Amino acid sequence: MKRYLGDKMGMLSKLKERCYAFVHADVHPEFFPIDAWTDARYADWFERHRAKGVDLANQRGSRFSWEPTFSFIVPLYKTPLPYLRDMADSVLGQTYGNLELVLINASPEDPELKAALQAYAKLDDRVKLVELEGNRGITENTNCGLAAAEGDFVCFLDHDDFIESDTLFEYASALNRDSSIDVLYCDEDMVMEDRGGFRHLSPLFKPSFSPELLLSKNYIMHLMTIRRSIVNGMPAPDARYDGSQDYNMLLYATSQARKVYGVQKVLYHWRISDASTATNPDSKPYSRRSARLAIQNQLKRGSLDADIIASGVASLYNLWFGVSGDQKISVVVRCGCERLAVARFVEWFEQTNSFDRCELIMVVPNRGVLPEEFVAQGSYVIASEDQRLFECFNRGARSATGDYLLFMDDSCSFLTPEPLEQLIGMCSLRGIGAVAPKTLYADGMTKCFGIAITSKRIMPLYRGYPDDFPGYQCNMRAFQNCSAVGYQGLVTPAKAFFEAGGFDERFEGDVGTADYCLRLRNLGYRIVQTPTVKVECEEKSPRERYDNSLNALDFSEADIAYFDEKWPGLRSKGDPYFNKNLDQGSGYFQVASF
Repeated sequence: MKRYLGDKMGMLSKLKERCYAFVHADVHPEFFPIDAWTDARYADWFERHRAKGVDLANQRGSRFSWEPTFSFIVPLYKTPLPYLRDMADSVLGQTYGNLELVLINASPEDPELKAALQAYAKLDDRVKLVELEGNRGITENTNCGLAAAEGDFVCFLDHDDFIESDTLFEYASALNRDSSIDVLYCDEDMVMEDRGGFRHLSPLFKPSFSPELLLSKNYIMHLMTIRRSIVNGMPAPDARYDGSQDYNMLLYATSQARKVYGVQKVLYHWRISDASTATNPDSKPYSRRSARLAIQNQLKRGSLDADIIASGVASLYNLWFGVSGDQKISVVVRCGCERLAVARFVEWFEQTNSFDRCELIMVVPNRGVLPEEFVAQGSYVIASEDQRLFECFNRGARSATGDYLLFMDDSCSFLTPEPLEQLIGMCSLRGIGAVAPKTLYADGMTKCFGIAITSKRIMPLYRGYPDDFPGYQCNMRAFQNCSAVGYQGLVTPAKAFFEAGGFDERFEGDVGTADYCLRLRNLGYRIVQTPTVKVECEEKSPRERYDNSLNALDFSEADIAYFDEKWPGLRSKGDPYFNKNLDQGSGYFQVASF
């Protein structure tokens, strides 16, 4: 293990393999853009961006109008003394000192550990010891610590990890800006021992609160901090949740929270070890069973009709929805002038569609391009040949009678089973305003898996990646909350569509969808990108597929100029779902410039 840890590039490669759980004979990740997870320069980046020196001294002298107490809950079991010291010293050395450190010792047979704990308790009266007669499992051990906690907020810290000195200062600052925050978390990275210190690698730059992403995986993880009043109201978990006890708590807490806030700063350090799921997802196979149980509980709380299915990545799950009731969907299709292409689309749709409560509305330049049998049976809208994309979609929507609207071109087709059912299922979740499938080029490369709206660009994410590549943090396999999505296969509730005013017809491409999604978000709706439905377009991927300057040619300069005119100053605020520590001009989740 030591020799393996000493090989830094080998470790980066191994970490990527294990996290992605991905093997593809024809695809070599080293040819892809270097994302934040694999960037060997990250250690230097972190040193430049962490708080130190004068900043930390100024924080120690700062005072807040509200100074909540944070209770750290740390279950200990056979904890090596060096790990204990790293963890405890990082907590007790916080620049914001209103805290208590609750240490739950489940190793009474270890006299050295017990002596070290007693020494900490004598040294600092903020340390509270909970001595157990033996190990009860991580969930029950945690419960014992919670019973002893007295703070306003509860922080959950693993015994072999540690935090930055300004962690609580950042949390307290956020709470003083908005006292309605009930759950907090932060960015994190992994650390390995290196020449008497630590080397930082593989950062997890997280989005703002993403409820649907949280249904796929515990992306929040650390430093999970929950208002104690919510913790006290939780149903008492038991040993069935061992390995995913934090995930179970998060799903419950976020469903009860008024606000959830992510500090976009690397404040938590996850120590690499073979016993940790950080680098070895197979180290705790029971955690997968408990994670499924936690998701099942969340589905029951929301009365959701869905099965949990595998994603192909360890500890990451998807949902397969069942659609009941009398919900109806209207599929609005913009057609070109080629009669054969229109006929192919109608034939494909009728042969593959499995959802009965559906109407197909073809927006055509003239009736002559439609198959004769469709003219007699189907619905269609006549539009002039020069009508813009969103003019066609709006005309079709006004003729629709469905509860949901789906928009696409006649040059596209779904590749996955039950696409309408799955899109409706996700779109029927409370608060969802739009859902889009993963869009692929004809050669199987990704065209769009969400759209980011940043200070530098409005850009498609993951463009050019192979369909089966998992992406940064494996998020291409997960439900993804986004600022916007592409229009191909987009589903939206009809009520929300007309409430938002439909599409702005001045736009020509996906920037117009971004505009529509922003108006939905301003009305309180969320936008979701799903990996379980895929739509294929006829065009092939660009040859220079990873060139950021070429990847958004379909996001026209005219559209972006009109967008900025319509939304002055919005892009300068950044994209809440695209972490500020990432390069704001790259759709490949790369570390921001030094």
